Amino acid sequence: MICSSRDMTAVPGMDGQDADAAGVRAEYFDFQDRRHGAVLLEDVRQRMDAGGYVWIDVDATSAHPDTVMAALPERLLGALDLRPLLKTGENGPAADIEAASTLSRYDGVLHIVLGGGSHVGHGAPAERLDVVLATGVMLTIRRGPNAVLAAVRRDSIRDFEQHASTPSFLLYEIFNEQVEQFLAVQCRLEDEVEATRRALRDTVDERALGALGEVSGRLLTLRARALGCRRVLEELVSRKTTLVSEATLTFLGVMIQSLERLLADIAANREILESALNLSLTVMSHRTNLTMNRLAVVSTIFLPLTFLCGVYGMNFDAIPETSWRYGYLYFWGISGLITVVLVWFLRRARLL
Repeated sequence: MICSSRDMTAVPGMDGQDADAAGVRAEYFDFQDRRHGAVLLEDVRQRMDAGGYVWIDVDATSAHPDTVMAALPERLLGALDLRPLLKTGENGPAADIEAASTLSRYDGVLHIVLGGGSHVGHGAPAERLDVVLATGVMLTIRRGPNAVLAAVRRDSIRDFEQHASTPSFLLYEIFNEQVEQFLAVQCRLEDEVEATRRALRDTVDERALGALGEVSGRLLTLRARALGCRRVLEELVSRKTTLVSEATLTFLGVMIQSLERLLADIAANREILESALNLSLTVMSHRTNLTMNRLAVVSTIFLPLTFLCGVYGMNFDAIPETSWRYGYLYFWGISGLITVVLVWFLRRARLL
């Protein structure tokens, strides 16, 4: 995917960074004049009333909820209680261990929750991103840095200038970057799957089994996140809304196919790990059987010899063979004969 390094064009005479409140960044898009730039929070409603489209990005870890609520339009505040989403800590969504992707519909408002993240496993929770859509405004709520939004901000202006015609292109950008993030994670996991397969081919020890469990857990986590995203996309495409254009819905449908292929790749990688483990366990079982077979052969050969040693090792005076002049040689001759016969028999039976 080709990425653009162009920055957001600021409103003349206004520095976009200075215009932001703490943890809040507002930008407007004018699709008629192809203009875009930063906007002060107190001017958001005026910009919307003038026909502009506003994107408000909120970092809930540093933004004050009252500051954000004061800038939002009444139609958004009346349809959805946003204050819990703007909280962090034990009472807010940031306390979720694994954010599940969901879609909620309200009166003229869509609330989408996306659970992603560049890292899976190691106890790392998903990067939760709340996207709230209403007429004339898109509100995104994150908890700290978000890789998806960072990529959207990097690429959105180029796409806006080249081909965007409706405000829902921002929603497309978000889902597109989310799917791209899933694919990037899957590429890294494929390398780990191959490394784990090679380790299992060499030996099955605690280290290899630990790596197997870790990679398998990461694949399951990625699968759960991709499934949630697919469900949201399927609901968006199947139940149309005026907040998302027909063209955007068509592109979202294509993303569903991309997620289907991703899920198929995840399933294939899990099957590779399972096959590698089964093969390694089969090889270990075969080696164990060979070892046990050798031990059984040795035991079979030495069993009659041990019997002879036990008989002639008894403390009895009247054992005729002990008084034979060549009794010792007879013992070794009989022992050798027994050994040769057993070895011949075991080889003939293909046990040796």
